[in-house]
Amino acid sequence: MIRLSKPVKVMEWGAGTNTTNQVWTEMGKGKITKKPKTVDGITTIVIHLDNRASKSNSADDTIKLAQQGEAMTPTSAESWGEVAYGRLKSINEGSEGGGTLVEVEVKVAIKVGK
Repeated sequence: MIRLSKPVKVMEWGAGTNTTNQVWTEMGKGKITKKPKTVDGITTIVIHLDNRASKSNSADDTIKLAQQGEAMTPTSAESWGEVAYGRLKSINEGSEGGGTLVEVEVKVAIKVGK
Protein backbone atom coordinates (compact mmCIF):
# COMPACT_ATOMS: atom_id res chain seq x y z
CA MET A 1 0.00 0.00 0.00
CA ILE A 2 1.27 3.46 -0.88
CA ARG A 3 1.06 5.83 2.08
CA LEU A 4 0.72 9.51 1.13
CA SER A 5 2.17 10.71 4.44
CA LYS A 6 5.43 8.71 4.26
CA PRO A 7 8.62 9.58 2.37
CA VAL A 8 9.26 7.79 -0.93
CA LYS A 9 12.51 6.42 -2.33
CA VAL A 10 12.69 6.32 -6.14
CA MET A 11 15.01 3.70 -7.66
CA GLU A 12 15.88 2.94 -11.28
CA TRP A 13 16.98 -0.32 -12.89
CA GLY A 14 20.73 -0.25 -13.49
CA ALA A 15 22.54 -0.48 -16.81
CA GLY A 16 24.44 -3.71 -16.19
CA THR A 17 25.09 -6.61 -18.51
CA ASN A 18 23.91 -9.47 -16.29
CA THR A 19 22.02 -10.03 -13.05
CA THR A 20 25.18 -9.72 -10.97
CA ASN A 21 25.97 -6.14 -11.90
CA GLN A 22 22.51 -4.91 -12.91
CA VAL A 23 20.96 -3.65 -9.68
CA TRP A 24 18.49 -1.02 -8.46
CA THR A 25 20.15 2.37 -7.94
CA GLU A 26 18.62 5.17 -5.93
CA MET A 27 17.59 8.31 -7.82
CA GLY A 28 16.51 10.17 -4.69
CA LYS A 29 14.11 10.49 -1.79
CA GLY A 30 11.10 12.76 -1.56
CA LYS A 31 7.36 13.02 -1.00
CA ILE A 32 4.26 12.37 -3.07
CA THR A 33 2.98 15.83 -4.00
CA LYS A 34 -0.70 15.07 -4.56
CA LYS A 35 -3.07 12.14 -4.59
CA PRO A 36 -2.28 9.77 -7.50
CA LYS A 37 -4.70 9.85 -10.43
CA THR A 38 -5.97 6.74 -12.21
CA VAL A 39 -7.05 6.99 -15.85
CA ASP A 40 -7.85 3.89 -17.93
CA GLY A 41 -6.22 1.60 -15.34
CA ILE A 42 -2.91 3.52 -15.26
CA THR A 43 -2.10 5.32 -12.02
CA THR A 44 0.17 8.37 -12.32
CA ILE A 45 2.17 9.27 -9.22
CA VAL A 46 3.97 12.63 -8.95
CA ILE A 47 6.93 12.70 -6.54
CA HIS A 48 8.95 15.74 -5.51
CA LEU A 49 12.55 14.66 -4.86
CA ASP A 50 14.69 16.72 -2.49
CA ASN A 51 17.73 16.65 -4.77
CA ARG A 52 18.33 17.12 -8.48
CA ALA A 53 17.98 13.73 -10.15
CA SER A 54 18.60 12.42 -13.62
CA LYS A 55 18.14 9.09 -15.36
CA SER A 56 21.42 7.25 -15.83
CA ASN A 57 20.09 4.19 -17.69
CA SER A 58 18.55 5.40 -20.95
CA ALA A 59 17.84 1.86 -22.20
CA ASP A 60 15.27 0.97 -19.51
CA ASP A 61 12.67 3.22 -17.87
CA THR A 62 11.62 0.84 -15.08
CA ILE A 63 11.16 2.54 -11.71
CA LYS A 64 10.63 1.05 -8.26
CA LEU A 65 9.07 3.01 -5.38
CA ALA A 66 9.84 2.13 -1.77
CA GLN A 67 8.58 3.56 1.51
CA GLN A 68 9.85 3.42 5.04
CA GLY A 69 8.09 0.95 7.31
CA GLU A 70 6.54 -1.04 4.45
CA ALA A 71 9.09 -3.87 4.57
CA MET A 72 8.20 -7.54 4.99
CA THR A 73 9.22 -7.63 8.67
CA PRO A 74 6.56 -5.91 10.80
CA THR A 75 8.93 -4.84 13.58
CA SER A 76 11.29 -2.92 11.33
CA ALA A 77 10.03 0.67 11.00
CA GLU A 78 13.33 1.85 9.51
CA SER A 79 13.45 -0.64 6.63
CA TRP A 80 12.39 0.48 3.17
CA GLY A 81 9.87 -1.78 1.45
CA GLU A 82 8.71 -1.93 -2.16
CA VAL A 83 5.27 -0.42 -2.74
CA ALA A 84 5.05 -0.06 -6.55
CA TYR A 85 6.77 -0.77 -9.86
CA GLY A 86 6.18 1.37 -12.89
CA ARG A 87 7.54 3.25 -15.87
CA LEU A 88 9.13 6.68 -15.79
CA LYS A 89 6.84 9.17 -17.52
CA SER A 90 8.86 12.36 -17.03
CA ILE A 91 11.57 14.12 -15.01
CA ASN A 92 11.25 17.88 -14.53
CA GLU A 93 13.78 19.93 -12.62
CA GLY A 94 12.05 22.23 -10.16
CA SER A 95 12.77 25.93 -10.40
CA GLU A 96 12.74 26.54 -6.65
CA GLY A 97 14.54 24.64 -3.94
CA GLY A 98 16.68 22.56 -6.27
CA GLY A 99 14.33 19.60 -6.33
CA THR A 100 13.05 17.41 -9.13
CA LEU A 101 9.51 16.35 -10.06
CA VAL A 102 9.27 12.73 -11.17
CA GLU A 103 6.14 11.24 -12.74
CA VAL A 104 5.75 7.46 -12.59
CA GLU A 105 3.05 5.42 -14.35
CA VAL A 106 1.94 2.24 -12.56
CA LYS A 107 -0.10 -0.18 -14.70
CA VAL A 108 -1.19 -2.59 -11.98
CA ALA A 109 -3.79 -2.09 -9.29
CA ILE A 110 -2.44 -0.35 -6.20
CA LYS A 111 -3.96 0.76 -2.96
CA VAL A 112 -3.37 4.33 -1.75
CA GLY A 113 -3.86 5.37 1.87
CA LYS A 114 -3.05 8.22 4.21
